[in-house]
Amino acid sequence: TISSCALVAMGRKSISIEAGELLECFQWNDTNYNMDNVLEELADVTNYCLQMAQVLGVDIIDVVNKKMDITEKKYPVEKAKGVSTKYDKL
Repeated sequence: TISSCALVAMGRKSISIEAGELLECFQWNDTNYNMDNVLEELADVTNYCLQMAQVLGVDIIDVVNKKMDITEKKYPVEKAKGVSTKYDKL
């Protein structure tokens, strides 16, 4: 059987490859893209992320919510809305 470390390594590669394919959908034009292709690649990225979370034994919703809490603290709306300044420069 494949170890969980090997599965995570394969997942990292797959996520990266699929994320690249998703970005290719917008490579030449950010406004004129094929939505069917975008959704297909977005589904691929999401599926590999969900598989990695399962292998790691983590609740992906909990992971995302914790990250959102961290981001909210780093980038408070009243300081960060409409600007691209890094959090330590706000």
